[in-house]
Amino acid sequence: MRLMEREDFRMKENKMSRRSFLKVGAVASAAGMLAAAPAAANAAAPTAANAAEEENGLLGVFGGKPKYVFLFIGDGMSYPQIQATAYFNGAQQRGEESTIERVSFMDFPVIGSQYTYDSTSFCPDSASTATSIVSGRKTASGVINVSPDASERFETIAEKLKRQLGYKVGVLTSVNLNHATPAAFYAHQQSRKNYCEIGQELIASGFDYFAGGGLLNPTGASDNRIDLYEAARDAGYEVARTYDEGAAQVAEAETGSLMLTACEDEQLREAYE
Repeated sequence: MRLMEREDFRMKENKMSRRSFLKVGAVASAAGMLAAAPAAANAAAPTAANAAEEENGLLGVFGGKPKYVFLFIGDGMSYPQIQATAYFNGAQQRGEESTIERVSFMDFPVIGSQYTYDSTSFCPDSASTATSIVSGRKTASGVINVSPDASERFETIAEKLKRQLGYKVGVLTSVNLNHATPAAFYAHQQSRKNYCEIGQELIASGFDYFAGGGLLNPTGASDNRIDLYEAARDAGYEVARTYDEGAAQVAEAETGSLMLTACEDEQLREAYE
């Protein structure tokens, strides 16, 4: 499974252009809609594997188990943004009559919707909304995959696929790898600002591939704490700090290699553009 997020860069001068918005809007949310579709009942006698796949919504959408599952997240994207894209695409045709050109994923055979408001607000943040997407549970704004009082820990769809079925899991993002949305696939924290602790959970997840922006606060508040990049290497990850290093790693990787590519903002921006 490859999981991807498109968020704007944190600095104010790097606002998403209309062209960038449309580029992301053309693909984002597609697999999220598929994940929301209910799995059809399996005609054969249920097995433990089939039961796990049914629980994770992996059977029935295309008549069987998919080879790959992609989940794209378009930041702040809902039906109004999708419809605006269709209007804009149609306007680019410059014909005599107004037309609407639907984005491709709206013509998929199965489409679903998901509420992402959180337990405390109808105007939530990335942490609680991503929690809704990956675990199907509600929590407070700023919280990642634990209940508001931290009494319960939520298992994510990515963790289930890894634990139950041995799927290889990758997280790709245009922001920092321990930022709220990508962190929601592997972390469980009372605050999205616990960047060092989130980074430690990234390493402990055992997910197969990470690529995105550099890790925030890699040594935490303590000068004696091991650097997250060193900890990742110690855990068996091949660590790259630039886009070119990461690309070379992928080209030369052996089957089963764990890889972490964490680029600085400027390098990530150039690679994306």
